[in-house]
Amino acid sequence: SYSLIGILMKVLVTGANGHIGSNVVRSLIDQNYQVKAFIRKESDTRGLDGLDIEYCYGDVMKAESLEEAVIGCDAIIHLAAVYKTIAKTPEEIVEPAIEGAKNVFAAAHKAGIKRVVYTSSIASIGFSYDQNKLLTGNDWNQDAQNPYYIAKTQSEKAAQELAKKHDIHLVVICPAIVLGAQDYRVTPSNQIVMDWINGTGQTYRGGMNVVDVRDVADFHVAALTKGENCKRYIAGGENCVVQDMGKTVTRLTGRKLMHIPTGRSVTLFTARIVEGFCKLFGLTPPFTYDLIYEVSERWGFYDFQESIDTFGITPRKSEESLKASINWLLETNKIKPGIAQKVRDKLAQS
Repeated sequence: SYSLIGILMKVLVTGANGHIGSNVVRSLIDQNYQVKAFIRKESDTRGLDGLDIEYCYGDVMKAESLEEAVIGCDAIIHLAAVYKTIAKTPEEIVEPAIEGAKNVFAAAHKAGIKRVVYTSSIASIGFSYDQNKLLTGNDWNQDAQNPYYIAKTQSEKAAQELAKKHDIHLVVICPAIVLGAQDYRVTPSNQIVMDWINGTGQTYRGGMNVVDVRDVADFHVAALTKGENCKRYIAGGENCVVQDMGKTVTRLTGRKLMHIPTGRSVTLFTARIVEGFCKLFGLTPPFTYDLIYEVSERWGFYDFQESIDTFGITPRKSEESLKASINWLLETNKIKPGIAQKVRDKLAQS
């Protein structure tokens, strides 16, 4: 039934108003799918305003609201999750991730839905200490310390089990660092760029893969009709040395970025001190030990050729994704007023 043209398929999108969600909805509409957007009543819907979609209100933590929402749908794209890398306890991220997954699969099973596209993250795949090693969808994060990384790893494993239990075809998409528009909340991914430009963030020794949110959305939609059961596909863009990314941002914006030159052990020690100081004075730390543990002198470099081949999507280059992120931050006034006009002028020349 999944070879039917999109117009015959109605897709429930959980977390439809989020950064990836609102771009997934756009991609679905562009490809003639009918969209049911599952969001909380109090959600910020600016990313969805004016789109031809059906709204249904509820919470993935409340099973009955999902059971009602899935009626009449052919497939589910499950995006709803807590995306923050600093949390008081791991539970505030882990519990909604696992409970939400349980409820989504139970509702799908009850409604006879046989296809779920599940959004995980490269956080569940992890990082390497070797710059030359490319990780794949077969790798798991065996050393997660940060609550978000723990949540993504555990909840995805739970989703795999639930899919088998309910006999549902599951395709897992693991996005890298997602940059681009419709991010009204400013997720930790776009925040990296925002903090660099505003002078509150630093580059560090390590590497990351950055991907354009439009490409991530297209990967999700393609997974409605393509992709092996219970297989994990990385939605990646370009593997970048963090300091080189910073140099690209400098070239595009004229902003000189700070760089942390220290190695892993000194950076971790500093993070421990900063976090302790912030706790003592009741402040939110700019970074935490567990987050620095994940990324400092580690390499989030991935081989995602299989995703490109499976879904037929060639991702944009990192510079285009960075430009899209900077333009969005300017458009939504997230760059400090004293800096914004200079950045606009410089960006116009690039």
